[in-house]
Amino acid sequence: MRADRVFVYGATAGLIGDLLLGDPRHGHPVAAFGRAADAVERVLWRDHRGWGALHTAVCAGGAAAGAALLARGAGRRPALSVALTAAATWTVVGGA
Repeated sequence: MRADRVFVYGATAGLIGDLLLGDPRHGHPVAAFGRAADAVERVLWRDHRGWGALHTAVCAGGAAAGAALLARGAGRRPALSVALTAAATWTVVGGA
């Protein structure tokens, strides 16, 4: 399946998922990211710009690396790629 179709199908499924699920009280990936960032902050916090930059790099870099590993793992499996695109879309849209 072509990459543009994977994106269209996944984004559409993610938007539909947001309409149906919205932001559940438990289990939303953004809330999980917030808890993880809070835990990292408790370990790394110092009143210093460099430590703040490290916190940002760990949090953003960890999220990006995780997404890259998942995308790489999906490889040429279109159904898995569509599912990952749908999950990412549902996570970041926040429409409902």
